[in-house]
Amino acid sequence: MQLHNTILTINGENYKYTASFTIFSLLEYLGFNVDLIVVDYNGMILQKEFWVQTSLYPNDRLEILTIAGGG
Repeated sequence: MQLHNTILTINGENYKYTASFTIFSLLEYLGFNVDLIVVDYNGMILQKEFWVQTSLYPNDRLEILTIAGGG
């Protein structure tokens, strides 16, 4: 499926895209280490097991949060 002029918000910034993505494929495309992040999808934390099957749609909002260790 080809999308045209589709807007996605990632960490508060709007991005235009033309390809169909799942959350997992977008994270891979953007170069994230999927073992070290949490994804807030439209206001809810989305479990990693659903990233592969969750397609992105126009006006979706993602917050990609990096897990930081401390001590």
